[in-house]
Amino acid sequence: MTPLPSVWIKGAVFAMLLGMLLGLPLAASAQAERLTFPLPSDGDRSRYGFEFALLQAALNASRSADALADQPHWSAQPMTQGRARSEVAAGHLSVVHSFATPELERQLTAVPFAIDKGLNSQRILLTRRSLLPSLADVRTADDLRELRFGVLGSWSDRRTLQGLGFKVEATESFSGLFKMLSLERSDVIMTGLLHVQQVNLLLAEPSDLEWEPTLLISVPSQQRFYTARSPAGKALAERLLRGLRRLQQSGEFDRLHAGHFGEQITVGNGRRLIQLRDKEAAAVAPAQP
Repeated sequence: MTPLPSVWIKGAVFAMLLGMLLGLPLAASAQAERLTFPLPSDGDRSRYGFEFALLQAALNASRSADALADQPHWSAQPMTQGRARSEVAAGHLSVVHSFATPELERQLTAVPFAIDKGLNSQRILLTRRSLLPSLADVRTADDLRELRFGVLGSWSDRRTLQGLGFKVEATESFSGLFKMLSLERSDVIMTGLLHVQQVNLLLAEPSDLEWEPTLLISVPSQQRFYTARSPAGKALAERLLRGLRRLQQSGEFDRLHAGHFGEQITVGNGRRLIQLRDKEAAAVAPAQP
Protein backbone atom coordinates (compact mmCIF):
# COMPACT_ATOMS: atom_id res chain seq x y z
CA MET A 1 0.00 0.00 0.00
CA THR A 2 1.37 3.43 -0.96
CA PRO A 3 2.16 5.51 2.15
CA LEU A 4 0.29 8.78 2.57
CA PRO A 5 2.32 11.95 1.93
CA SER A 6 3.58 13.47 5.14
CA VAL A 7 1.88 16.76 4.35
CA TRP A 8 -1.53 15.00 4.40
CA ILE A 9 -0.79 13.39 7.76
CA LYS A 10 0.34 16.69 9.26
CA GLY A 11 -2.78 18.42 7.93
CA ALA A 12 -5.09 15.81 9.42
CA VAL A 13 -3.38 15.97 12.81
CA PHE A 14 -3.55 19.77 12.78
CA ALA A 15 -7.28 19.72 11.97
CA MET A 16 -7.96 17.27 14.80
CA LEU A 17 -5.98 19.32 17.32
CA LEU A 18 -7.67 22.53 16.20
CA GLY A 19 -11.06 20.92 16.64
CA MET A 20 -10.17 19.78 20.14
CA LEU A 21 -8.95 23.25 21.07
CA LEU A 22 -12.13 24.87 19.79
CA GLY A 23 -14.32 22.30 21.52
CA LEU A 24 -15.71 20.92 18.26
CA PRO A 25 -16.82 17.26 18.10
CA LEU A 26 -14.76 15.14 15.71
CA ALA A 27 -17.92 14.19 13.76
CA ALA A 28 -19.09 17.78 13.36
CA SER A 29 -18.51 17.68 9.64
CA ALA A 30 -20.94 14.77 9.26
CA GLN A 31 -24.46 15.59 8.18
CA ALA A 32 -27.48 14.71 10.29
CA GLU A 33 -29.20 11.52 9.23
CA ARG A 34 -32.05 12.06 6.76
CA LEU A 35 -35.23 10.58 8.21
CA THR A 36 -38.18 10.05 5.90
CA PHE A 37 -41.86 9.80 6.80
CA PRO A 38 -44.70 8.85 4.41
CA LEU A 39 -46.66 11.58 2.66
CA PRO A 40 -50.40 10.67 2.80
CA SER A 41 -51.83 9.15 -0.36
CA ASP A 42 -53.89 12.27 -1.07
CA GLY A 43 -50.94 14.58 -0.42
CA ASP A 44 -52.64 16.25 2.56
CA ARG A 45 -49.92 16.55 5.20
CA SER A 46 -52.41 17.65 7.87
CA ARG A 47 -53.76 14.07 7.99
CA TYR A 48 -50.50 12.99 9.65
CA GLY A 49 -49.78 16.34 11.28
CA PHE A 50 -49.77 15.06 14.86
CA GLU A 51 -47.62 12.03 14.09
CA PHE A 52 -45.07 14.14 12.20
CA ALA A 53 -44.91 16.72 15.00
CA LEU A 54 -44.53 13.96 17.60
CA LEU A 55 -41.77 12.32 15.57
CA GLN A 56 -39.86 15.61 15.46
CA ALA A 57 -40.35 16.16 19.21
CA ALA A 58 -39.17 12.62 20.05
CA LEU A 59 -36.05 13.08 17.92
CA ASN A 60 -35.29 16.37 19.65
CA ALA A 61 -35.88 14.88 23.11
CA SER A 62 -33.51 11.98 22.45
CA ARG A 63 -30.73 13.95 20.74
CA SER A 64 -27.41 14.11 22.55
CA ALA A 65 -26.11 17.57 23.37
CA ASP A 66 -23.32 17.53 20.79
CA ALA A 67 -25.29 15.89 17.95
CA LEU A 68 -26.69 17.64 14.93
CA ALA A 69 -30.47 18.10 14.86
CA ASP A 70 -32.41 15.51 12.90
CA GLN A 71 -35.13 16.92 10.68
CA PRO A 72 -37.69 14.41 9.41
CA HIS A 73 -38.75 14.83 5.80
CA TRP A 74 -41.91 13.84 3.98
CA SER A 75 -41.47 11.20 1.30
CA ALA A 76 -41.15 12.53 -2.24
CA GLN A 77 -44.17 10.52 -3.37
CA PRO A 78 -47.57 10.17 -1.66
CA MET A 79 -48.45 6.62 -0.65
CA THR A 80 -50.99 4.46 1.10
CA GLN A 81 -50.27 3.11 4.56
CA GLY A 82 -49.82 -0.35 3.10
CA ARG A 83 -47.15 0.83 0.71
CA ALA A 84 -45.52 2.93 3.45
CA ARG A 85 -45.14 -0.15 5.65
CA SER A 86 -43.56 -2.02 2.73
CA GLU A 87 -41.19 0.88 2.04
CA VAL A 88 -40.04 0.90 5.67
CA ALA A 89 -39.49 -2.87 5.58
CA ALA A 90 -37.35 -2.42 2.43
CA GLY A 91 -35.32 0.39 4.01
CA HIS A 92 -36.65 3.09 1.65
CA LEU A 93 -38.48 4.95 4.43
CA SER A 94 -37.25 5.55 7.97
CA VAL A 95 -40.44 5.32 10.00
CA VAL A 96 -44.19 4.85 9.66
CA HIS A 97 -47.07 5.04 12.11
CA SER A 98 -49.66 2.28 12.10
CA PHE A 99 -52.07 0.36 14.29
CA ALA A 100 -50.44 -2.60 15.93
CA THR A 101 -51.16 -6.11 14.67
CA PRO A 102 -49.25 -9.33 15.32
CA GLU A 103 -48.32 -9.51 11.64
CA LEU A 104 -46.86 -6.02 11.66
CA GLU A 105 -44.97 -6.74 14.87
CA ARG A 106 -43.25 -9.58 13.01
CA GLN A 107 -42.48 -7.57 9.87
CA LEU A 108 -41.14 -4.35 11.40
CA THR A 109 -39.53 -3.07 14.59
CA ALA A 110 -42.20 -1.65 16.87
CA VAL A 111 -41.74 1.32 19.17
CA PRO A 112 -43.86 0.05 22.11
CA PHE A 113 -45.54 3.33 22.97
CA ALA A 114 -49.22 4.10 22.24
CA ILE A 115 -48.90 7.44 20.49
CA ASP A 116 -52.69 7.90 20.17
CA LYS A 117 -53.31 7.41 23.92
CA GLY A 118 -56.05 4.95 22.98
CA LEU A 119 -58.15 7.69 21.36
CA ASN A 120 -58.53 5.75 18.13
CA SER A 121 -59.98 2.78 20.01
CA GLN A 122 -63.13 4.87 20.44
CA ARG A 123 -65.11 5.06 17.20
CA ILE A 124 -68.22 6.84 16.01
CA LEU A 125 -70.12 6.27 12.77
CA LEU A 126 -70.41 8.54 9.78
CA THR A 127 -73.49 7.64 7.76
CA ARG A 128 -76.19 8.98 5.45
CA ARG A 129 -78.92 11.05 7.00
CA SER A 130 -81.53 8.55 5.80
CA LEU A 131 -79.99 5.77 7.93
CA LEU A 132 -80.05 7.66 11.24
CA PRO A 133 -83.49 6.37 12.36
CA SER A 134 -82.48 2.71 11.96
CA LEU A 135 -79.15 3.29 13.74
CA ALA A 136 -81.00 4.80 16.70
CA ASP A 137 -82.27 1.30 17.52
CA VAL A 138 -78.81 -0.32 17.59
CA ARG A 139 -77.95 -1.81 20.99
CA THR A 140 -75.49 -4.66 20.29
CA ALA A 141 -72.73 -5.61 17.87
CA ASP A 142 -75.12 -8.04 16.17
CA ASP A 143 -77.37 -5.11 15.30
CA LEU A 144 -74.54 -3.73 13.15
CA ARG A 145 -74.09 -6.84 11.00
CA GLU A 146 -76.47 -5.75 8.25
CA LEU A 147 -74.45 -2.60 7.63
CA ARG A 148 -71.73 -2.31 4.99
CA PHE A 149 -68.61 -0.72 6.52
CA GLY A 150 -66.55 1.45 4.19
CA VAL A 151 -62.79 1.11 4.78
CA LEU A 152 -59.48 1.87 3.15
CA GLY A 153 -57.84 -1.28 1.86
CA SER A 154 -54.74 -0.63 3.98
CA TRP A 155 -56.64 -0.09 7.25
CA SER A 156 -56.28 -2.68 9.99
CA ASP A 157 -60.04 -2.23 10.49
CA ARG A 158 -60.62 -4.14 7.27
CA ARG A 159 -59.20 -7.36 8.71
CA THR A 160 -60.78 -6.73 12.12
CA LEU A 161 -64.27 -6.27 10.73
CA GLN A 162 -63.99 -9.17 8.31
CA GLY A 163 -62.70 -11.41 11.09
CA LEU A 164 -65.75 -10.55 13.16
CA GLY A 165 -68.11 -11.34 10.28
CA PHE A 166 -69.06 -7.80 9.28
CA LYS A 167 -69.68 -6.68 5.71
CA VAL A 168 -66.84 -4.60 4.30
CA GLU A 169 -66.55 -2.40 1.19
CA ALA A 170 -62.95 -1.36 0.52
CA THR A 171 -61.38 1.41 -1.55
CA GLU A 172 -57.82 2.69 -1.93
CA SER A 173 -58.86 6.37 -2.05
CA PHE A 174 -59.43 8.38 1.13
CA SER A 175 -61.80 10.78 -0.60
CA GLY A 176 -63.39 7.75 -2.28
CA LEU A 177 -64.57 6.54 1.13
CA PHE A 178 -67.01 9.44 1.36
CA LYS A 179 -68.11 9.21 -2.26
CA MET A 180 -68.81 5.50 -1.77
CA LEU A 181 -70.94 6.28 1.29
CA SER A 182 -72.83 9.09 -0.42
CA LEU A 183 -73.52 6.88 -3.47
CA GLU A 184 -74.95 4.15 -1.19
CA ARG A 185 -72.18 1.67 -1.94
CA SER A 186 -71.51 1.50 1.80
CA ASP A 187 -73.58 2.41 4.86
CA VAL A 188 -71.15 3.66 7.52
CA ILE A 189 -67.54 4.70 8.02
CA MET A 190 -66.25 3.77 11.47
CA THR A 191 -64.09 6.73 12.46
CA GLY A 192 -61.77 6.99 15.45
CA LEU A 193 -62.13 10.08 17.63
CA LEU A 194 -58.52 10.68 16.60
CA HIS A 195 -59.71 11.62 13.11
CA VAL A 196 -63.08 13.32 13.69
CA GLN A 197 -61.74 16.84 13.16
CA GLN A 198 -60.00 15.78 9.97
CA VAL A 199 -63.22 14.31 8.57
CA ASN A 200 -65.21 17.38 9.62
CA LEU A 201 -63.06 19.46 7.28
CA LEU A 202 -64.11 17.23 4.41
CA LEU A 203 -67.76 17.61 5.40
CA ALA A 204 -67.67 21.40 5.40
CA GLU A 205 -69.73 21.58 2.21
CA PRO A 206 -73.43 20.61 2.29
CA SER A 207 -73.95 16.86 1.94
CA ASP A 208 -76.22 14.05 3.02
CA LEU A 209 -73.56 12.65 5.38
CA GLU A 210 -73.86 13.06 9.16
CA TRP A 211 -72.36 11.70 12.36
CA GLU A 212 -74.55 9.16 14.15
CA PRO A 213 -75.08 10.90 17.55
CA THR A 214 -75.75 8.04 20.02
CA LEU A 215 -73.23 5.21 19.51
CA LEU A 216 -69.64 4.75 20.66
CA ILE A 217 -67.90 1.65 19.32
CA SER A 218 -64.85 0.33 21.14
CA VAL A 219 -62.24 -1.46 19.02
CA PRO A 220 -59.10 -2.03 21.15
CA SER A 221 -56.12 -0.79 19.16
CA GLN A 222 -52.79 0.96 19.61
CA GLN A 223 -51.14 3.30 17.17
CA ARG A 224 -47.34 3.05 17.22
CA PHE A 225 -44.28 4.09 15.28
CA TYR A 226 -42.54 1.34 13.31
CA THR A 227 -39.06 1.16 11.79
CA ALA A 228 -37.16 -1.43 9.75
CA ARG A 229 -35.80 -4.62 11.30
CA SER A 230 -32.27 -3.68 10.24
CA PRO A 231 -29.65 -2.63 12.84
CA ALA A 232 -30.21 1.02 11.85
CA GLY A 233 -33.96 0.61 12.13
CA LYS A 234 -33.72 -0.99 15.57
CA ALA A 235 -31.38 1.78 16.74
CA LEU A 236 -33.90 4.39 15.53
CA ALA A 237 -36.75 2.57 17.33
CA GLU A 238 -34.77 2.58 20.58
CA ARG A 239 -34.06 6.27 20.17
CA LEU A 240 -37.71 7.12 19.48
CA LEU A 241 -38.84 5.16 22.54
CA ARG A 242 -36.31 7.03 24.65
CA GLY A 243 -37.54 10.35 23.28
CA LEU A 244 -41.23 9.51 23.74
CA ARG A 245 -40.66 8.51 27.34
CA ARG A 246 -38.87 11.77 28.01
CA LEU A 247 -41.75 13.68 26.43
CA GLN A 248 -44.17 11.76 28.63
CA GLN A 249 -42.18 12.50 31.78
CA SER A 250 -41.95 16.21 30.97
CA GLY A 251 -45.65 16.51 30.15
CA GLU A 252 -44.87 17.61 26.59
CA PHE A 253 -46.50 14.50 25.11
CA ASP A 254 -49.81 15.27 26.82
CA ARG A 255 -49.64 18.92 25.75
CA LEU A 256 -48.91 18.00 22.15
CA HIS A 257 -51.72 15.43 22.09
CA ALA A 258 -54.23 17.82 23.67
CA GLY A 259 -53.18 20.57 21.27
CA HIS A 260 -54.17 18.41 18.30
CA PHE A 261 -57.13 16.50 19.74
CA GLY A 262 -58.44 18.45 22.74
CA GLU A 263 -61.95 18.96 21.38
CA GLN A 264 -62.25 15.40 20.10
CA ILE A 265 -61.56 13.70 23.43
CA THR A 266 -65.06 14.47 24.75
CA VAL A 267 -67.02 13.53 21.60
CA GLY A 268 -67.79 10.05 22.95
CA ASN A 269 -69.23 11.24 26.26
CA GLY A 270 -72.78 10.04 27.01
CA ARG A 271 -73.02 7.58 24.08
CA ARG A 272 -74.12 3.93 24.16
CA LEU A 273 -71.03 1.72 24.18
CA ILE A 274 -70.69 -1.29 21.88
CA GLN A 275 -67.51 -3.35 22.12
CA LEU A 276 -65.92 -5.11 19.15
CA ARG A 277 -63.05 -7.29 20.29
CA ASP A 278 -60.68 -8.71 17.70
CA LYS A 279 -58.71 -11.71 19.01
CA GLU A 280 -55.73 -10.97 16.77
CA ALA A 281 -55.45 -7.35 17.89
CA ALA A 282 -55.73 -8.43 21.52
CA ALA A 283 -52.60 -10.55 21.05
CA VAL A 284 -50.42 -7.47 20.58
CA ALA A 285 -48.24 -6.75 23.61
CA PRO A 286 -49.41 -3.73 25.64
CA ALA A 287 -47.57 -0.46 25.18
CA GLN A 288 -47.17 2.70 27.20
CA PRO A 289 -48.73 5.02 27.95
